[in-house]
Amino acid sequence: MADSVIRFSEPDVTDREVEAASRALLSGWITTGEECLALEAELSEFVGVEHVVAVSSCTAALEIAVAHLDLPRGSRIGVPTWTFVSTAMAAIHRGLVPVLLDVDPDTLNVSPESLAAALDADGGLDAVVAVHFAGVAVSESVHRLCADAGVPLIEDAAHALGTSDFRGRVGGVGTAGCCYSFYATKNLTSAEGGAIATDDAALADFARSFRLHGLSKDAWARYRPDAKTLGYDVVGDGLKANLPDVLAAVARVQLQRFEDMQARRREIVTGYRNLLADAPVRFVPGEADPHSADHLAVVILPEGTDREALQSELQSQGIGTSVHFRPLHTFEWFGAQGYGPGPTGVPVATAHTERALSLPLHPKLSDDDVSRVCESLCAAIGAADPA
Repeated sequence: MADSVIRFSEPDVTDREVEAASRALLSGWITTGEECLALEAELSEFVGVEHVVAVSSCTAALEIAVAHLDLPRGSRIGVPTWTFVSTAMAAIHRGLVPVLLDVDPDTLNVSPESLAAALDADGGLDAVVAVHFAGVAVSESVHRLCADAGVPLIEDAAHALGTSDFRGRVGGVGTAGCCYSFYATKNLTSAEGGAIATDDAALADFARSFRLHGLSKDAWARYRPDAKTLGYDVVGDGLKANLPDVLAAVARVQLQRFEDMQARRREIVTGYRNLLADAPVRFVPGEADPHSADHLAVVILPEGTDREALQSELQSQGIGTSVHFRPLHTFEWFGAQGYGPGPTGVPVATAHTERALSLPLHPKLSDDDVSRVCESLCAAIGAADPA
């Protein structure tokens, strides 16, 4: 085993984040307050939208966006099968039925053809959640299909803070909300956290209430020294999903450092692509996307490769890897609940289920680390017998 461990993901945290967290801890107010408000304003300017509401996770942001649609129970919501379970769970928790859509073989984003067929099928779709997988924006045609059908589109941008598309930075312009993650593995982290971005003032107001049990005023509005009133009302149902100031303070420093961290990610991804140009793997997407947030470095292994054995071999050499994702249609529970594929099925996702591998990617990787990963990956593929 190698002397040093190459982690799949490692947060890039400096003394600046530690100092920010300490400042918030010693401020006399550690839950949602001034730090959170400042983060929301700074993210709004960064993304280029009118409103950002910070919440406890991307999952919470998705639940808020889905709840704001106010769809009747049993409504059908299109979700790519190639995603984390929370994308669909946000709909299921509101009594909606996820319709699992296939993905594009190059990007593993939702397939426009699969979406079009589901929109045109009996029952159609009442909403869509599109995932910007690995930091690559979904196709403009996905937006157009939803707009033409009059179906709201929610953006799952857990991987896509900093991603750009035909609208500029991905941030909810023209959609029913854009949901970010600040989880430990993300490009910007506060350990846990997320946000919803939008130009829709009604959605933003709804999110501020829904993230705290549907209350009309949060604790900061009620208890700060200059508060005009201590009273509050319940204006709807909601979650406990606010972001504490301690975490918001960390996220603010991460945002200040974001462009530098993104530049290093791009260097690492470019290094992988150059060093693996002649290897028997295919990158997702096939060609580098200059507008991607470079959240993941995903390769498609040769057909017949025993991925689990390959991962174990790399792990024995101190190299961490991961899988993004196990498609939703392969989970027993989803099938038992009757949550299945749309009319085209999910042949592309099925064909890639055992072949996608995520390589280490975080700003703390050195060029030597990248070289070692590539050498070890190629050697492991060469030594592996087809399953």
